[in-house]
Amino acid sequence: MTMEDLVSLDPLQVIDETGAVVGELPDLADDRLVEMYRLMARSRDFDRRATGAQRQGRIGTYPMLEGHEAAQVGSATAFEPDDFIYPGYRERAVEIARGMSLDVILSYWRGLPTKQWDVHALKMMTIAVPIASQIPHAVGHAYAARLRGEPIVTATYFGDGATSETDFHAGLNFAGVMNAPTVMICENNLYAISVPYRKQSAAATIAQKAIAYGIRGVRVDGMDVLAMYAATKQAADVARSGGGPTLIEALCYRFGAHATADDARRYRDADEEDMWRPRDPLVRYRRFLESRGLWRQDDEQALLAAAAADFSAAMDSLDETAIPPRGDIVRHAYSRIPRLLVDQINALERGVGEEPTRFDPSDVWQLDDDPEPSGPTVTMTMADAINMAMADAMERDPHLVVMGEDVGLTGGVFRITEGLQAKFGEERVIDTPLNESGIVGTAIGMAVSGTRVIAEIQFDGFVYPAFDQIVNHVGRIRFRSQGHVSLPLVIRWPNGAGIGAHEQHCDSPEAYFAHAPGQTVIVPSTPFDAKGLLAAALEADDPVLFLEPKVLYRAMKEEVPTDHYTISIGRARLRRPGDDVTLVTYGGMVPVSLAAAEAASAEGISTEVIDLRTVYPWDVETVVDSVERTGRLVLVQEPQRTGGIAAEIAAEVAERAGYSLLSPIRRVTATDAPWPQFAIERHALITPHHVLAALRQSMAG
Repeated sequence: MTMEDLVSLDPLQVIDETGAVVGELPDLADDRLVEMYRLMARSRDFDRRATGAQRQGRIGTYPMLEGHEAAQVGSATAFEPDDFIYPGYRERAVEIARGMSLDVILSYWRGLPTKQWDVHALKMMTIAVPIASQIPHAVGHAYAARLRGEPIVTATYFGDGATSETDFHAGLNFAGVMNAPTVMICENNLYAISVPYRKQSAAATIAQKAIAYGIRGVRVDGMDVLAMYAATKQAADVARSGGGPTLIEALCYRFGAHATADDARRYRDADEEDMWRPRDPLVRYRRFLESRGLWRQDDEQALLAAAAADFSAAMDSLDETAIPPRGDIVRHAYSRIPRLLVDQINALERGVGEEPTRFDPSDVWQLDDDPEPSGPTVTMTMADAINMAMADAMERDPHLVVMGEDVGLTGGVFRITEGLQAKFGEERVIDTPLNESGIVGTAIGMAVSGTRVIAEIQFDGFVYPAFDQIVNHVGRIRFRSQGHVSLPLVIRWPNGAGIGAHEQHCDSPEAYFAHAPGQTVIVPSTPFDAKGLLAAALEADDPVLFLEPKVLYRAMKEEVPTDHYTISIGRARLRRPGDDVTLVTYGGMVPVSLAAAEAASAEGISTEVIDLRTVYPWDVETVVDSVERTGRLVLVQEPQRTGGIAAEIAAEVAERAGYSLLSPIRRVTATDAPWPQFAIERHALITPHHVLAALRQSMAG
């Protein structure tokens, strides 16, 4: 398909290249018409000056927008002030149209913390670099707002290259299924960096892709600001009235390169650019205004002079901005800074002779002691305890949402959510499409909007498609927004081996997520702990990954209080006191380790067993104190050896208590191979015999 073919596919148009009216004019007062041009012209002036500032080394790599002004200004001005925007990374004109100050915009491209980018005040999320990943966020935000009775619409912007990404398809599918009041705007500039549209999609248009998801699709001349306004206003009105989402394809052209690090001459020629230049959105709209007596050359000169002055003032203010102290690089990673992070930043500071940052105690994660069980109790399994914790939380918070595959009618494959949909309804216990990235991405948007969410991933090995959403967004949004956004989100999944299941049903991926910053990773081992830790997670400001050892779901019962209680996240639990050797473990390996410790006691080995419960941030003090007393350390984990939780603990203990060790640290782990098929799973499982052997070796020196 040629460029000419694409252009001739009859997009919605209101004014042509000469500025003549060829369609139905939207009902806009003259001052609104003029203001739209002012925003477009200011955006282009900003864009050119920012490009120049990058060439001077005053800002970092910068993605240009010239040619997108009409698509962005026309759509942005069609939304109501309370509507919420999820941008990509090229939406400078949207930011300017929404009233964002230039110094805030530039601070991002300067590489400075965007302290003034108040997401909720501006009704606009921070920049999303991972392509298309923000689309499900907009969908979830819109759904949650509608559930709370708020008449808002969400919008999200992305390019044509994004339509090849998984999250584009997940976002559109979830939007259609959930009938979310969302407008999705694809700025089709015909190139994804250098890859032309014909190599991106075989579809004649992007708009027609909406049909597959049961939603409206509209193709618009994205260089006609009035057409973009009209199409977006209609889409927003439809969404607001309950008519569902719309995909708008804004056909435009990127006159510059993808970014200042790119050279467009390597993949397109001047003739192509010359073909598009007569469609310049500013030129055609200025002609329209001039024909109606609404714009003069004097107005143009005054606007450009003011724009130049504003840009210079913004850049100057950034030049004068003091670089924040080193301690700020950890300040917004969590609502309260884990002690591990405090120790790490202080070590960096001491290493270069700086005074360690002293954080206010109220800003540091405090660990409380376990609650004493009180009130009535019921003997229950871990599965029962988790179900009770979720039901209690949903009673306490009428907006809390549970979502995932099969969580509703059937109660999940392990029946952990059984009965919740019958009690709380389909809008709050949502059977979602089978797409893990979509589940987590939609949950993120709900959480940004202020709705607390429990997202379930059906099995441990199925979480990997959501890895991008978890690592790039769940764990980073608070830091990226400099604390303006909390993410009250719990992601649960059945974890680990031992049930004789097929491939991808027995993984233990906790180390991947413990390595990723900004989130908490919990692995409980008893019904009492599972209920208390999940209750705490559902009151936390920070996102929590809650990994439930499936082998323990119904392996044991214990007395669990029926009243609400919480357990301090990050606090390890002493399962068995001992004097000779410290054994640290978590999750499904706790009963295995306790059995080994009991066997060791018959041989005169007194083993102290510590259950981490939270594998990040983990309780360093409890572990180190124990090792300093016993002089020995054995670590037990179910998954692969290299880069695991055990390796991290071994390294930390070696640094902090190395001189207390009387024998080498021992690790009992699986091998660095995929988990075997269920008929031979027993060859990979850690048993009490393996752990007992390590205890003996530790005592032998």
